Amino acid sequence: MENPTSVIEYKCPCCGAGLQFRGEAQQLTCEYCDNSFDIDTVRAFNASEHQENSEEFQWEQTASSEWSSEEQAGLHAFQCPSCGAEIMTEETTAASFCPFCDNPTILPGRLSGGLKPDAILPFRTSREDAKEAFRKLCKGKPLLPSMFTQQHRIEKITGMYVPFWLYDCSGKFDADYKATRIHTWSDTKYNYTRTEHFLLKRAARADFVGIPMDGSSKMEDTFMESIEPFDYTQLVDFDMAFLSGYLADKYDVPSEQGKQRIRERVENAIDGQLQSSFLGFSSVVPTSRQLKIDHSKARYVLMPVWMLNTRYRGKLYTFAMNGQTGRMTGSFPICPRKSAFWFGCIFAGVTILSALIQIIFR
Repeated sequence: MENPTSVIEYKCPCCGAGLQFRGEAQQLTCEYCDNSFDIDTVRAFNASEHQENSEEFQWEQTASSEWSSEEQAGLHAFQCPSCGAEIMTEETTAASFCPFCDNPTILPGRLSGGLKPDAILPFRTSREDAKEAFRKLCKGKPLLPSMFTQQHRIEKITGMYVPFWLYDCSGKFDADYKATRIHTWSDTKYNYTRTEHFLLKRAARADFVGIPMDGSSKMEDTFMESIEPFDYTQLVDFDMAFLSGYLADKYDVPSEQGKQRIRERVENAIDGQLQSSFLGFSSVVPTSRQLKIDHSKARYVLMPVWMLNTRYRGKLYTFAMNGQTGRMTGSFPICPRKSAFWFGCIFAGVTILSALIQIIFR
């Protein structure tokens, strides 16, 4: 059983510096001597070094009498195995960096026992990929302030593993829809309209595998959903070595709290599929919908996400990128002068077009 106050650091077998997992190479890489190693090699090296210097790793959590009971509940102290500095983390932090020597550290006690993820999706993109994706996202946006995309505006890019729940379930869906079909025709005297009304009944059953929901209260659900999908075929068994060089949190939203949100996604998915099959109707409106979910199961996994923060005129803008596919999302500021210019151009264009139509049909 893992010591809840222990800290893991994967060291370079060549120079002893801290290693970081690189998604593009799928290996642990040393930024100092530029060597790369597979995970099993580094784990064997660290295990042998641990046996030779076992006393170095018997760190105890530093207690402080100055912290209140409320503060102690939210913060925890660990010692860096490289420089001995104290690392303060939140209760959900599972991987971080030493604030003094900047070496990546892993807190295995946060991911042990019932908190251990079932799987992890390793990073496939790099920090440079995140910067390039941000630059591409900014292109083609005429209302974006010119100074917003300057390099010095990017304050921080952080790679982190976000806790997710993947839900598997079966859904039985019954629904009634009110539909109309409108016919129009005319003769030499009149225009005619005939409206036909229909009651449509539909029933469907579907199996769902891997409906995602982030398990962190710090992350906005709609924000994380906008960088979907993830390719689940690349999920691998959880290994702490993948966390080296990234931030990571354990879940603080239990799987039970996601049932209503998953229910909504299942209902909307089946309903959307059924409505896409309604052809030849002028309108289709659901009047009743019933969903029954069974055979539900939730898996706990860690997903790779790049978080990018940039500040413009004192306001912080946050962007998120799928660390596997490179899909990015975020909100942008709007330049008032550009907005006024484009609005003026559109208004002028509509005015001129209206004038031309009046002249033609006068």
